[in-house]
Amino acid sequence: MPHIHLEYSDNLTELDPKPLLTAIHEKMLAGHFVQSAKELKSRAIKQSNYLIGLGEENDAYLHAKVSVLSGRDEPTKIAISQEVLTAIQESFTQPENLNVQICVEIIEMPKSTYSKVALSAKHSI
Repeated sequence: MPHIHLEYSDNLTELDPKPLLTAIHEKMLAGHFVQSAKELKSRAIKQSNYLIGLGEENDAYLHAKVSVLSGRDEPTKIAISQEVLTAIQESFTQPENLNVQICVEIIEMPKSTYSKVALSAKHSI
């Protein structure tokens, strides 16, 4: 588990989100926040309807929402937040013409209400 939603403003026209998501996955594995890479599920969403401040065109953002199951202590959630922020900073090339805000939000999902099933691929003979 965690689920990672990386939202970003559409004025980051040169952004390729896949390397950012890969860097986040690598940090999560290196920090032992997950036991297997297959526990991580990420997606990137380019936002075209947004407002930063009063709408200055040279402002942009990257916002990572990291959803984790309940039960992790506060120091662990802080560490996850910092590692994700570091991964984005290290992998992101800031456009010279934009001010960019990078944010990370940890969202706790109650274990009691989270459901999951993993379906294996069917192999034909």
